[in-house]
Amino acid sequence: MRYYLLVLFFLTVSKINGQSINSDNGYPEHLIVGTIIGGGTSYLVYRKTNNKLTAWLVGTATAVTLGYLKERVDPKWFNGNRSKKDFLYTSLGGGIGASIVIPLKSRKPKRTPNIDKAFNNPQQ
Repeated sequence: MRYYLLVLFFLTVSKINGQSINSDNGYPEHLIVGTIIGGGTSYLVYRKTNNKLTAWLVGTATAVTLGYLKERVDPKWFNGNRSKKDFLYTSLGGGIGASIVIPLKSRKPKRTPNIDKAFNNPQQ
């Protein structure tokens, strides 16, 4: 019954804003995108390397690089202005997001079975 009431409520609501975060200057959006890029990249690098410093550096550098490239193409592709503050907020978000690897526990390397013992014939 709750499900039907919830569906009925959403069908009768006349105005729903699809973008929950909307600011005049765009700084929260840049911070959030930088956080997502830095966090996602650093997590993937950490899974491959098991090195927190490398993962943090690569995650932060990726967010900084993409923020810089976005500001470079902003006037041509997005009809906007280049903004140092947009770049700084994206970079700050990248550093914050890349910090996701700091509390992660280090993984132990997988043990590989000793295949020589399995195929040696003890009777010889």
